[in-house]
Amino acid sequence: MAKEGCRAPHGERQVVAKAMNDPIERALTYPYGAPEGSYLFAEGAAHPYIPGQARAEGRIPVIGYGSNRSPERLVQKYGEPGHRIPVETAWLEGYDVVYAARLSGYGAVPATIAPCPGCRLPVKLTWLSLHQLPAMHASEGVGRVYDFGELEAPLEGEHSGPLGRAFVYINRGGAYAPNGQPIPLAEIGSESRAWTALHQPEMQKSLADWLQPGASAEEFAATTLSGDAIRRERAGRMAERAVRWHHPSFRRLSQK
Repeated sequence: MAKEGCRAPHGERQVVAKAMNDPIERALTYPYGAPEGSYLFAEGAAHPYIPGQARAEGRIPVIGYGSNRSPERLVQKYGEPGHRIPVETAWLEGYDVVYAARLSGYGAVPATIAPCPGCRLPVKLTWLSLHQLPAMHASEGVGRVYDFGELEAPLEGEHSGPLGRAFVYINRGGAYAPNGQPIPLAEIGSESRAWTALHQPEMQKSLADWLQPGASAEEFAATTLSGDAIRRERAGRMAERAVRWHHPSFRRLSQK
């Protein structure tokens, strides 16, 4: 991974670019790579972070815990010239990142967060302007797929220090929990996890064993991508094994 203030290594960028261009790779490499430290997303790439810039510009902190940590994902949402987003490394206490009870339109099992006392989750704060927020809402399917709101929880920014609260997207359908417990994303190294984590290909293979016996993770992803009807049917089956959470620390702001 790239160090703070640096672009990702050229070879790593090529691997991620290939993943974004190959549908199966894109599904199986979620949540994609991100620099270890804070960075400034500008002109489609990661640049050195400028401390103090986000607050000086009146931006709001939105917690990125899945693919929104990655410059390669942000470029799909803010690829037009002129977009600049400070992306700050932070730690969120009392939550872990887990698989949502759904399948994305590009075939990945996406993320959500779930309360997990004692866990410490590394996140990225995407400091968005009010003009940039609607594009993020649209990409997250606010009111349909994810709820948007304010999370009050211990949160420590690499440069901002203690924040206490920030905005976040929470999957409306809850966390996928086939045995009553959520499944964390192994690609993201939370501290003091309470549940067994799986990498994306392992998660897809476990779904294949249930919904398409004998299929590999790649074959399962390919079938998911073969049509919206089968993707929705599979997501519906996953929803039957979902755990939803309602926590007083989260105040929903989306209305739909």
